[in-house]
Amino acid sequence: MGAPLVSMVLLIQTGFICGTEKVTPIIGMKGGAVHLPATVPAEFSTRDVFWRHLSPTDHLVASFSRGSIDTNYQSRFYGRVRLLHNFTLVILNLELKDTGMFTCQMVDNNGHMRLHRFHLTVYVVAVPEVQVYTSRGTVDCSMILACNTSMGSNVTYSWVTDTGQGLPLNRTHTLHHDSRLLRVLLTPSDQNVSFTCIVTNMVSQEKTAVAPWTHCFGQQGSEAGVSSRKVFLLIGIFLAVTFILMLFLVFLLTRNSRKYDLRNRKETTDEETTLRHNGDTGRQEGESRLQISDERVLQRETSL
Repeated sequence: MGAPLVSMVLLIQTGFICGTEKVTPIIGMKGGAVHLPATVPAEFSTRDVFWRHLSPTDHLVASFSRGSIDTNYQSRFYGRVRLLHNFTLVILNLELKDTGMFTCQMVDNNGHMRLHRFHLTVYVVAVPEVQVYTSRGTVDCSMILACNTSMGSNVTYSWVTDTGQGLPLNRTHTLHHDSRLLRVLLTPSDQNVSFTCIVTNMVSQEKTAVAPWTHCFGQQGSEAGVSSRKVFLLIGIFLAVTFILMLFLVFLLTRNSRKYDLRNRKETTDEETTLRHNGDTGRQEGESRLQISDERVLQRETSL
Protein backbone atom coordinates (compact mmCIF):
# COMPACT_ATOMS: atom_id res chain seq x y z
CA MET A 1 0.00 0.00 0.00
CA GLY A 2 1.51 3.35 -1.03
CA ALA A 3 2.31 6.08 1.45
CA PRO A 4 -0.36 8.56 0.14
CA LEU A 5 -3.02 5.82 0.39
CA VAL A 6 -1.90 5.07 3.95
CA SER A 7 -2.35 8.73 4.82
CA MET A 8 -5.87 8.71 3.36
CA VAL A 9 -6.80 5.58 5.31
CA LEU A 10 -5.40 7.22 8.42
CA LEU A 11 -7.63 10.23 7.89
CA ILE A 12 -10.69 8.01 7.52
CA GLN A 13 -9.84 5.86 10.54
CA THR A 14 -9.07 8.74 12.88
CA GLY A 15 -12.29 10.66 12.26
CA PHE A 16 -12.63 14.16 10.93
CA ILE A 17 -10.28 17.12 10.82
CA CYS A 18 -10.90 19.42 13.71
CA GLY A 19 -8.79 22.26 12.36
CA THR A 20 -6.45 23.04 9.48
CA GLU A 21 -3.48 25.35 10.00
CA LYS A 22 -1.92 27.54 7.36
CA VAL A 23 1.56 26.72 6.08
CA THR A 24 4.24 27.97 8.47
CA PRO A 25 7.56 28.87 6.81
CA ILE A 26 10.71 27.55 8.52
CA ILE A 27 14.22 28.65 7.54
CA GLY A 28 17.36 26.63 8.26
CA MET A 29 21.03 26.74 7.37
CA LYS A 30 22.94 23.81 5.89
CA GLY A 31 24.62 21.85 8.69
CA GLY A 32 22.46 23.48 11.36
CA ALA A 33 19.26 22.49 13.15
CA VAL A 34 15.62 23.63 13.10
CA HIS A 35 12.58 23.19 15.33
CA LEU A 36 9.14 22.55 13.84
CA PRO A 37 6.69 23.35 16.67
CA ALA A 38 3.32 21.62 16.93
CA THR A 39 0.73 23.77 18.75
CA VAL A 40 -1.51 21.73 21.00
CA PRO A 41 -4.73 23.42 22.23
CA ALA A 42 -5.51 23.14 25.92
CA GLU A 43 -8.68 21.14 25.31
CA PHE A 44 -6.94 18.75 22.88
CA SER A 45 -6.04 15.44 24.56
CA THR A 46 -3.34 14.09 22.26
CA ARG A 47 -3.31 10.37 21.62
CA ASP A 48 -1.27 10.02 18.39
CA VAL A 49 1.12 12.28 16.47
CA PHE A 50 2.51 11.60 12.99
CA TRP A 51 5.25 13.73 11.42
CA ARG A 52 5.63 13.31 7.65
CA HIS A 53 7.87 14.75 4.95
CA LEU A 54 5.99 15.19 1.66
CA SER A 55 8.77 16.30 -0.72
CA PRO A 56 9.37 14.74 -3.15
CA THR A 57 7.60 11.64 -1.80
CA ASP A 58 5.61 10.94 1.36
CA HIS A 59 7.74 9.54 4.21
CA LEU A 60 6.95 9.00 7.87
CA VAL A 61 9.67 10.74 9.91
CA ALA A 62 8.58 10.45 13.57
CA SER A 63 5.55 9.42 15.57
CA PHE A 64 4.01 9.37 19.05
CA SER A 65 1.46 6.68 19.77
CA ARG A 66 -0.06 5.80 23.16
CA GLY A 67 2.82 7.20 25.15
CA SER A 68 5.68 5.89 22.96
CA ILE A 69 7.96 7.98 20.71
CA ASP A 70 9.44 6.42 17.57
CA THR A 71 11.98 8.08 15.21
CA ASN A 72 13.50 4.92 13.69
CA TYR A 73 11.82 5.17 10.31
CA GLN A 74 13.70 4.43 7.09
CA SER A 75 13.70 7.89 5.57
CA ARG A 76 16.34 10.43 4.59
CA PHE A 77 16.04 11.80 8.15
CA TYR A 78 16.96 8.54 9.88
CA GLY A 79 19.27 9.34 12.79
CA ARG A 80 18.82 13.10 12.36
CA VAL A 81 15.45 13.79 14.03
CA ARG A 82 14.26 14.15 17.62
CA LEU A 83 10.66 14.32 18.82
CA LEU A 84 10.30 16.34 22.01
CA HIS A 85 7.65 15.74 24.67
CA ASN A 86 5.67 18.76 23.43
CA PHE A 87 5.67 17.05 19.97
CA THR A 88 8.08 19.56 18.43
CA LEU A 89 10.13 17.96 15.67
CA VAL A 90 13.87 18.75 15.74
CA ILE A 91 15.91 18.14 12.55
CA LEU A 92 19.70 18.04 12.90
CA ASN A 93 22.54 18.38 10.36
CA LEU A 94 20.35 20.00 7.75
CA GLU A 95 20.95 19.21 4.09
CA LEU A 96 19.81 21.11 1.01
CA LYS A 97 17.57 18.19 0.02
CA ASP A 98 15.65 18.56 3.31
CA THR A 99 13.82 21.54 1.78
CA GLY A 100 10.12 20.78 1.37
CA MET A 101 6.74 20.38 3.02
CA PHE A 102 6.21 18.76 6.45
CA THR A 103 2.92 17.85 8.07
CA CYS A 104 2.07 17.07 11.67
CA GLN A 105 -1.12 15.04 12.15
CA MET A 106 -2.39 15.06 15.75
CA VAL A 107 -5.22 12.79 16.89
CA ASP A 108 -7.02 13.12 20.23
CA ASN A 109 -8.81 10.47 22.31
CA ASN A 110 -12.12 11.25 20.57
CA GLY A 111 -10.71 10.66 17.09
CA HIS A 112 -10.54 14.34 16.25
CA MET A 113 -7.50 15.43 14.28
CA ARG A 114 -5.49 18.61 13.86
CA LEU A 115 -3.15 19.18 10.93
CA HIS A 116 -0.09 21.47 11.04
CA ARG A 117 1.83 22.24 7.87
CA PHE A 118 5.36 23.61 7.60
CA HIS A 119 7.52 24.49 4.64
CA LEU A 120 11.24 24.16 5.37
CA THR A 121 13.79 26.02 3.26
CA VAL A 122 17.46 25.18 3.77
CA TYR A 123 19.92 27.89 2.79
CA VAL A 124 23.65 27.79 2.32
CA VAL A 125 26.29 30.40 1.52
CA ALA A 126 30.04 30.03 1.07
CA VAL A 127 32.82 32.59 1.50
CA PRO A 128 32.86 34.65 -1.71
CA GLU A 129 35.86 34.99 -4.01
CA VAL A 130 36.79 38.38 -5.43
CA GLN A 131 38.67 38.57 -8.74
CA VAL A 132 40.35 41.80 -9.83
CA TYR A 133 40.61 42.87 -13.48
CA THR A 134 42.70 45.97 -14.11
CA SER A 135 43.54 48.37 -16.92
CA ARG A 136 46.53 50.51 -15.94
CA GLY A 137 46.99 54.00 -17.20
CA THR A 138 49.94 56.34 -16.83
CA VAL A 139 48.99 57.31 -13.29
CA ASP A 140 45.52 56.00 -12.48
CA CYS A 141 44.08 52.47 -12.70
CA SER A 142 40.67 51.36 -13.93
CA MET A 143 39.47 48.10 -12.43
CA ILE A 144 36.54 45.74 -12.20
CA LEU A 145 35.98 43.66 -9.06
CA ALA A 146 33.97 40.48 -9.63
CA CYS A 147 32.45 38.81 -6.57
CA ASN A 148 31.08 35.25 -6.68
CA THR A 149 30.24 32.55 -4.20
CA SER A 150 30.66 28.90 -5.16
CA MET A 151 27.69 27.80 -3.07
CA GLY A 152 24.69 29.89 -2.17
CA SER A 153 20.90 29.98 -2.10
CA ASN A 154 18.92 33.19 -2.72
CA VAL A 155 21.94 35.37 -1.99
CA THR A 156 22.33 39.12 -2.43
CA TYR A 157 25.57 41.00 -3.05
CA SER A 158 26.73 44.29 -1.57
CA TRP A 159 30.00 46.22 -1.22
CA VAL A 160 31.66 48.18 1.57
CA THR A 161 34.56 50.58 0.93
CA ASP A 162 37.30 51.35 3.44
CA THR A 163 39.74 54.18 2.69
CA GLY A 164 41.93 53.33 5.66
CA GLN A 165 41.15 56.72 7.18
CA GLY A 166 37.50 56.27 8.08
CA LEU A 167 36.37 58.49 5.21
CA PRO A 168 34.10 57.60 2.27
CA LEU A 169 35.77 56.93 -1.05
CA ASN A 170 35.54 60.09 -3.18
CA ARG A 171 35.45 58.15 -6.43
CA THR A 172 32.65 57.31 -8.82
CA HIS A 173 31.88 53.61 -8.91
CA THR A 174 29.18 51.63 -10.64
CA LEU A 175 27.57 48.26 -9.93
CA HIS A 176 26.53 45.69 -12.51
CA HIS A 177 25.02 42.20 -12.71
CA ASP A 178 23.01 42.34 -9.46
CA SER A 179 25.90 44.09 -7.69
CA ARG A 180 28.29 41.23 -8.38
CA LEU A 181 30.53 43.54 -10.42
CA LEU A 182 31.98 46.80 -9.12
CA ARG A 183 33.77 49.18 -11.47
CA VAL A 184 35.94 51.99 -10.12
CA LEU A 185 38.85 54.25 -11.11
CA LEU A 186 41.64 54.64 -8.53
CA THR A 187 44.52 57.10 -8.31
CA PRO A 188 47.82 56.93 -6.35
CA SER A 189 46.06 58.56 -3.37
CA ASP A 190 43.85 55.43 -3.12
CA GLN A 191 46.64 52.95 -2.44
CA ASN A 192 45.17 52.01 0.98
CA VAL A 193 41.60 51.65 -0.23
CA SER A 194 40.00 48.23 0.25
CA PHE A 195 36.71 46.83 -0.98
CA THR A 196 34.67 44.19 0.85
CA CYS A 197 32.15 42.00 -0.96
CA ILE A 198 29.32 40.83 1.31
CA VAL A 199 27.15 37.86 0.36
CA THR A 200 23.95 37.55 2.38
CA ASN A 201 20.92 35.32 2.51
CA MET A 202 18.19 34.83 5.10
CA VAL A 203 20.28 32.81 7.54
CA SER A 204 23.93 33.72 7.05
CA GLN A 205 26.44 36.24 5.78
CA GLU A 206 29.96 35.87 4.42
CA LYS A 207 32.44 38.47 3.16
CA THR A 208 35.84 38.89 1.51
CA ALA A 209 38.02 42.02 1.39
CA VAL A 210 40.66 42.99 -1.22
CA ALA A 211 43.07 45.93 -1.62
CA PRO A 212 43.10 46.23 -5.44
CA TRP A 213 45.78 48.91 -5.92
CA THR A 214 48.59 46.35 -5.72
CA HIS A 215 47.06 44.57 -8.71
CA CYS A 216 47.84 47.62 -10.82
CA PHE A 217 51.19 49.00 -9.72
CA GLY A 218 52.46 46.55 -7.14
CA GLN A 219 52.27 43.46 -9.30
CA GLN A 220 55.57 43.91 -11.16
CA GLY A 221 57.53 44.47 -7.97
CA SER A 222 55.80 41.50 -6.41
CA GLU A 223 56.63 39.32 -9.41
CA ALA A 224 60.25 40.54 -9.30
CA GLY A 225 60.43 39.64 -5.64
CA VAL A 226 59.01 36.21 -6.35
CA SER A 227 61.51 35.73 -9.20
CA SER A 228 64.42 36.74 -6.97
CA ARG A 229 63.29 34.30 -4.31
CA LYS A 230 63.07 31.56 -6.93
CA VAL A 231 66.61 32.31 -8.15
CA PHE A 232 68.04 32.22 -4.63
CA LEU A 233 66.13 29.03 -3.95
CA LEU A 234 67.52 27.36 -7.09
CA ILE A 235 71.07 28.47 -6.22
CA GLY A 236 70.71 27.10 -2.72
CA ILE A 237 69.42 23.78 -4.03
CA PHE A 238 72.31 23.59 -6.53
CA LEU A 239 74.92 24.26 -3.85
CA ALA A 240 73.35 21.72 -1.50
CA VAL A 241 73.27 19.03 -4.20
CA THR A 242 76.89 19.80 -5.18
CA PHE A 243 78.03 19.53 -1.56
CA ILE A 244 76.25 16.21 -1.13
CA LEU A 245 77.84 14.85 -4.35
CA MET A 246 81.31 15.91 -3.18
CA LEU A 247 80.80 14.16 0.13
CA PHE A 248 79.68 11.04 -1.71
CA LEU A 249 82.74 11.11 -4.00
CA VAL A 250 85.09 11.55 -1.03
CA PHE A 251 83.41 8.60 0.63
CA LEU A 252 83.85 6.45 -2.48
CA LEU A 253 87.51 7.44 -2.89
CA THR A 254 88.26 6.75 0.75
CA ARG A 255 86.58 3.37 0.61
CA ASN A 256 88.42 2.40 -2.61
CA SER A 257 91.75 3.52 -1.13
CA ARG A 258 91.19 1.33 1.91
CA LYS A 259 90.30 -1.61 -0.29
CA TYR A 260 93.49 -1.04 -2.37
CA ASP A 261 95.70 -0.94 0.75
CA LEU A 262 94.13 -4.11 2.10
CA ARG A 263 94.62 -5.87 -1.25
CA ASN A 264 98.30 -4.83 -1.41
CA ARG A 265 98.91 -6.01 2.13
CA LYS A 266 97.30 -9.33 1.34
CA GLU A 267 99.39 -9.77 -1.83
CA THR A 268 102.59 -8.92 0.05
CA THR A 269 101.73 -11.39 2.78
CA ASP A 270 101.01 -14.07 0.18
CA GLU A 271 104.36 -13.45 -1.55
CA GLU A 272 106.27 -13.67 1.72
CA THR A 273 104.48 -16.88 2.57
CA THR A 274 105.34 -18.33 -0.86
CA LEU A 275 108.99 -17.35 -0.59
CA ARG A 276 109.25 -18.81 2.87
CA HIS A 277 107.60 -21.96 1.66
CA ASN A 278 109.94 -22.20 -1.33
CA GLY A 279 112.99 -21.59 0.88
CA ASP A 280 111.98 -24.36 3.23
CA THR A 281 111.41 -26.68 0.30
CA GLY A 282 114.86 -25.90 -1.21
CA ARG A 283 116.57 -26.45 2.12
CA GLN A 284 114.92 -29.81 2.51
CA GLU A 285 115.96 -30.83 -1.03
CA GLY A 286 119.60 -29.78 -0.34
CA GLU A 287 119.71 -31.78 2.86
CA SER A 288 118.32 -34.79 0.98
CA ARG A 289 121.02 -34.46 -1.69
CA LEU A 290 123.78 -34.27 0.96
CA GLN A 291 122.42 -37.32 2.71
CA ILE A 292 122.36 -39.31 -0.57
CA SER A 293 125.89 -38.17 -1.36
CA ASP A 294 127.14 -39.26 2.05
CA GLU A 295 125.51 -42.63 1.65
CA ARG A 296 127.25 -43.16 -1.71
CA VAL A 297 130.65 -42.21 -0.28
CA LEU A 298 130.15 -44.64 2.57
CA GLN A 299 129.23 -47.43 0.19
CA ARG A 300 132.42 -46.85 -1.84
CA GLU A 301 134.65 -46.95 1.20
CA THR A 302 133.02 -50.12 2.37
CA SER A 303 133.55 -51.84 -0.98
CA LEU A 304 137.27 -50.98 -0.93
